[in-house]
Amino acid sequence: MSQVSDFLRRHALIAGIVLMFLFTWPIDLAHSGVLPFQVPFSVYILLGWGFILAAVIMTGLTLGRGAVIALLKRYLLWRVSWKWYLVALLLFSVTIFFAVFLNAVLTRTTLDFSQVFAYQIFGPSANLPLLFIPFLLFDAVANGEEIGWRGYVLPRLQVKNSALLSSLIVGVVWGFWHLPKFLAPGNTSSFALFMVKCIPDAIIYTWLYNNTRGSLLLVTLLHAAGNAAGVFLPVANTVSGGNQTALIIQIALEILIAVVVVVQAGAEQLSRTEEKQILT
Repeated sequence: MSQVSDFLRRHALIAGIVLMFLFTWPIDLAHSGVLPFQVPFSVYILLGWGFILAAVIMTGLTLGRGAVIALLKRYLLWRVSWKWYLVALLLFSVTIFFAVFLNAVLTRTTLDFSQVFAYQIFGPSANLPLLFIPFLLFDAVANGEEIGWRGYVLPRLQVKNSALLSSLIVGVVWGFWHLPKFLAPGNTSSFALFMVKCIPDAIIYTWLYNNTRGSLLLVTLLHAAGNAAGVFLPVANTVSGGNQTALIIQIALEILIAVVVVVQAGAEQLSRTEEKQILT
């Protein structure tokens, strides 16, 4: 047992990532129709909890019970400046809305909110404004990705690498993890575009995480707000038909934001006031 523990400590980063994939990809691949078995939707909707399980198991095996408690307590780091709550709740929402609006202006089309994905979830007669906050809160609880990418992987990468390089590595792995969703029959979304999107997004997440002293609460809210905005806003739909123009504009805006973040906060820490969060 000690030999196994020693091996896991030496290879904690890779082993943790592998475990995250093992706990989630079979479910995602089955839901996408790639594997010849089905999973209940109730299991699929909690897919992200596999990250929680993997992070807790690996942290416990390599660092002990105290480290697990410290990791979970990062969800309780709420005493941060109000401006970081604005970043978490509004940055992606505003970016997506501006991208949709700019797409409508450039293509001279009318915004068509009748085709938003939320209607496929809640039904065509749903009162979407009343459902936005509940959906955001549910997504924050159901999506456990952040304890994996930012709580487990990022601090280990930042021990030996700059915050910027660490973000780029996380972005690539994070993007690749979503591959099963693009293998589903009938999915016409561009995986290449999504991979490009994950790079600036990972920089933004690291910027928020480091500046809030490693708050998993704040990056979880950022993730949930971005998901909710994507579901409730017509990112790829106008009256002219479905297209990727708004998404491309969104990605361009997020790249611009990431560049500003790196220039303003510095590549080493992605923060002017806080040290980068590392595994101690």
